[in-house]
Amino acid sequence: MTHNAQAPSRKPRRRGLIWPFVLLLILAVAWSIGWLWLRVQAERRMDATALALKAGGYEMSWKGRTFTGYPFRLDASFTEVRLAEPSGWALAAPALDAEAMIYGLDHWVLVAPRGVVLTRPIGGPVTISGQALRASLAGFKAYPPRISIEGANLTFIPGPGAAPFPLLSAEGLQLHLRPGPDDQAAILFRADNARASFSGLLGRIAQDKPASLLWDARLTKVSGLKSGSWADAVRGWSQAGGAITVQEGKLTAGDALLEARSGALTVGDDGRLQGKLDVTLKEAPKLSDIKTPEQALAALAAATGQDPSIRAGLVFQNGRTSLGPLDTGPSPRIY
Repeated sequence: MTHNAQAPSRKPRRRGLIWPFVLLLILAVAWSIGWLWLRVQAERRMDATALALKAGGYEMSWKGRTFTGYPFRLDASFTEVRLAEPSGWALAAPALDAEAMIYGLDHWVLVAPRGVVLTRPIGGPVTISGQALRASLAGFKAYPPRISIEGANLTFIPGPGAAPFPLLSAEGLQLHLRPGPDDQAAILFRADNARASFSGLLGRIAQDKPASLLWDARLTKVSGLKSGSWADAVRGWSQAGGAITVQEGKLTAGDALLEARSGALTVGDDGRLQGKLDVTLKEAPKLSDIKTPEQALAALAAATGQDPSIRAGLVFQNGRTSLGPLDTGPSPRIY
């Protein structure tokens, strides 16, 4: 009798279990190479931008620069950063952190954890610091790009011998710039619960009271702002017919309110605003609190049973500002 020989047992093949791990390893290596390539490209573009700005009279410099954020972000940390333009405006930060996602390198978020120093060509330096100070830059293919600056619990301290800064402090601050159609741009500035040292009419209204400020406007012919220093850019923009169309302007300080709903402004050859805004000034102070001509007119109207509001044209002309028949001080300087 013969017995059938039992077939030898086979060990299961495990090659199929290894391939997913091999593919994962290849993907990780390729991703790492891609991240390193993006880092090198970012370094080169920053260096090239700094050289191009230097050739045009600008400055973009830093003392130290490091890149991190692997695997999904590209983070850049700078020390002793300085940006300056030919007419004297400059911005410096002892530390600056920038971040962008790998899949969205056209959108950067910047944070200045130790504040910044803003240098004015005439007024001198002012240190800006607070609980938070950050910016967002995006849409670099458009002009202007989308820019947002936000701050919380900010203080503004002029340097030794420097001129006063219009703001002393602000619980909240926002500045937004957006491109628009037909060579236009929108700009929005907002300061909440701020202490200010305004001059002229704004200073008379704000006095020592916490104030809130809103400025919403549209800029035309923004392509004229591209060349030269800030002063040259504004001059070129003005010569091209650029104007500021006010959508809404508002200053609130205590019971006082200055509101602008319409008007168009330009910049004169002296660098100061010119044009007219239709404004409403609402204020009804007690007789013992009257300190300004505007308060006197409002108090007189209230005492005679009339609406204590002044509706008039706020005119910027020949370097001066006037509210109706009242001269309220110099016109704001743009450069």
